[in-house]
Amino acid sequence: MATVELTIGYVGSHLPSYYAHEHDVFARSEAGLRQAAVELGFSLHVISAPVVTAAEARAARRELDDAGVDFVLLQNSSFAMGDVVREFALGRARLGLWGFEEPTREGPILLNTFVSLNINASIVTRFLRDRQVPFKWFWGDVDHPWMRPRLDVTVRALRSLKRLSQARIGWVGDLAPTFFNLAFDERSLEARFGTRIHAHQLSELVDRSRRVPQAAAAAAADAFLRSARASEVAPSQLETGGALYTAMREFALDYGYDALAVSCWPQFQTDLGIAPCVAYAWLNEHDEMPVSCEGDAVGAMSMLMMNEINRDQSMLLDMNEVDVDADAVMMWHCGVSPARFANADGVTWRHHSTLGRKSDAPPAGVVADLVFEPQPVTITRIADDGRQLLVIEADIVEGPSRGFDGSRGWLSNFRIDHEPVSVADIVNTVMSEGLEHHFVVGRGHHADALSELAAWTGMHPIRPIPYRAFLQMGSRGIG
Repeated sequence: MATVELTIGYVGSHLPSYYAHEHDVFARSEAGLRQAAVELGFSLHVISAPVVTAAEARAARRELDDAGVDFVLLQNSSFAMGDVVREFALGRARLGLWGFEEPTREGPILLNTFVSLNINASIVTRFLRDRQVPFKWFWGDVDHPWMRPRLDVTVRALRSLKRLSQARIGWVGDLAPTFFNLAFDERSLEARFGTRIHAHQLSELVDRSRRVPQAAAAAAADAFLRSARASEVAPSQLETGGALYTAMREFALDYGYDALAVSCWPQFQTDLGIAPCVAYAWLNEHDEMPVSCEGDAVGAMSMLMMNEINRDQSMLLDMNEVDVDADAVMMWHCGVSPARFANADGVTWRHHSTLGRKSDAPPAGVVADLVFEPQPVTITRIADDGRQLLVIEADIVEGPSRGFDGSRGWLSNFRIDHEPVSVADIVNTVMSEGLEHHFVVGRGHHADALSELAAWTGMHPIRPIPYRAFLQMGSRGIG
């Protein structure tokens, strides 16, 4: 998966009457950050001379801006004057305020960094309140529990935001018919994240797929077969899916798209006689390109966001069934999930389980039929044109049934903001908030990084609405 590179700047600030130099605060901090850069995967830009005055701070800030630094760690290496932080609050880089531990805890104070850190936080919050500059505080040596773990969260959150700011998404075929709830305002999304969404007719993909050489379609179909435990569809449908996969891949490369949001019914069935799920699943799995179905452009954005947070792949799913006794919800989609989410049974290529049934239409394929492997996951979605962010930690569990045909699994052990919530609370929150019906599921628990991403962008994390028997209005009832 292609990833973005995050660049972090380090600036030490101090007053010469304190003892930052004598206790190697600058050298120790730089060495620790260089090691963290290797382990966490970011580039480091160090301002070589610690700053004392506002003029020096202004020059350092301009150097960081010119270097394209994404996040600056302004360290109170000792006590520093308040006009220093004001300069960095004006810069283009997001701001981190960092204090360092005292070398002794008795006698004359040698650094006085905690007070200076407090002053800086207060200046940014109160004196510069009209600028509404977000910042994150850090404390201690790089190995301190209030430094390194907090930096890890920030790196993942800002790397994901940088990916969104650079992303181009191909929106092909409009929304699935009547799925009005997935409508979006591309202007609001670009203003908040920088993401650009470009519309195309579905016929462009259909026409491209018809021009794919038979040998290329057959090669893709062979790769599908080798990746699966079994196939129950005709070779011709696999080849049609292979041609569509090849066309979608070339389409994305030609336009420089980072993700695709493609409507999947009914035109693919009318024009090509297939369900396109195999092409979507293989792009997600093999090319690590997020593809959301039913024209869900914000779902594609949410997949990109999740993939950069956990450096893995994600899947777009519906909530389809609830078991109150098991405190679990089944999450499912027709068959577009990457094979790496499958349990030991692996993937079987099958016909779509609902398209064309109860009619004379031939079976439509090809979909990835799989049951998810039990594992910790995070459920997320950018909602309401970026005004809200859903973040739920959960676990895929062995459920009360095998689940509906397609890509599916049961989820339980839900947590929002690290607090346990029941499946009743989850359902009540989803319904009372009227959340869009597609949810991104990615490996691992990532509430911290996603919550920080929301804070940097001004998104409101969706709070749980505990289940009650009376009408609840969610955030619509505020104000």
